[in-house]
Amino acid sequence: MLEKDEVKLPCHATPSDTTNVSWNHTHNVDHGPPLLYDIYVNGQICNDLQKRFSIHNAAVGDYSLQILNVHPDDAGVYRCFNRQQLLKRYVIYVNPYGEYSFI
Repeated sequence: MLEKDEVKLPCHATPSDTTNVSWNHTHNVDHGPPLLYDIYVNGQICNDLQKRFSIHNAAVGDYSLQILNVHPDDAGVYRCFNRQQLLKRYVIYVNPYGEYSFI
C-alpha cells in the first residue's frame, strides 16, 4: 500500500463504553525516547488529528480507528483501551517510499 492510502485498525467494545474507550500512539523519533500521543479520549478525536483520524461507528460499539493519507509519521504502536484494559494493539510500519503494513 502506498502513502495516501487509508488503514482501519479494528477495535470493538460495548456502545455504552464511549467515554471509556481510548486510542493512543507511541512513535519513536530519531533515536530519542518514544513519544506517546492520545488520539481518541472521552469520546472525541483530539483536535489536531480530526482531519485524518476517525472512529468508525462508536454508536454500535465499533471503535475501529481509521487513518487517512497514511504517511511516515504514522509509524508506531497503536493501542485501543477500555478502562485501562488493552483491547487491541497494532504496529504500523512505514518505509521511506511511503509503503506501509500493520500487524
